[in-house]
Amino acid sequence: MPKRILRNALLMAAVTFLMALGLLFYIRSTGPLPGGGAPGSVLLHDGVYTSAQQGYLSEVTVTVAISGGRVASVEADAAGETPALGGLAAAQLAAELTETGSAHGVDAVAGSTYTSQAVLAGMEDCLAQAAAG
Repeated sequence: MPKRILRNALLMAAVTFLMALGLLFYIRSTGPLPGGGAPGSVLLHDGVYTSAQQGYLSEVTVTVAISGGRVASVEADAAGETPALGGLAAAQLAAELTETGSAHGVDAVAGSTYTSQAVLAGMEDCLAQAAAG
């Protein structure tokens, strides 16, 4: 019985070590998000930045406000797009982008690919403008 307990304890220690090692490599391979405030992250200059990108039917305008080096708000004007598809997608993406502070990890809205791509590209352009100052 004691041999079994010792074996299980050693096995658990080895598994825990391997999981910690895997987590360490994962953390080192991921980069910080712009405006995340982590050491080494991109410095975003405060201000309001605008970008116009081609959507499905018209240009989509993305406006990003940076405050304190972080994304404070994102607005996407897709008035020229189909209201039930592109208009809803732009509003949904603007809310997600405001929450995440970056276009990384934000997926396009199904059925509104062109509008989604325009909003995401506009966000990236605004963040590049903010990084450049």
